[in-house]
Amino acid sequence: MRGLLPPSAATWKMRNDWFWQAHDVNAGPQPLDLPPREAALLAELELLFCVGAWASVVIVAWALVEAAERRAARHEAAPAADVDWLRAQRNMLVHQSRDDEDEVADEAQLEDTAQGAVRIVFKTLFAQAWTGPR
Repeated sequence: MRGLLPPSAATWKMRNDWFWQAHDVNAGPQPLDLPPREAALLAELELLFCVGAWASVVIVAWALVEAAERRAARHEAAPAADVDWLRAQRNMLVHQSRDDEDEVADEAQLEDTAQGAVRIVFKTLFAQAWTGPR
């Protein structure tokens, strides 16, 4: 298990650059206009990602996506497959089951999952900017 030391400045910068590249890939024609709660969670998500708190990234990512999905539920059909994937990843982290008592993802797997979670957050948050005002 790793210690509780912060990442190096170079690692922090690399992660921060990755985070904002994921943002830019998904950015719509309009900037994000998030309610205060979600803006605060997005800032927390960036911090958690840069620190390398991978499980926390997935959990906070789900909180952001769930809020966006609830707002969109008034206008759209069922959630996309990637949203279902994120829900499943979050559930595996926060809910214990008999089948996975001893299964814990390693650091690399958790980082990959966290990256996927960040991509889904930006895709979900920018979806309305791509589809236009409702």
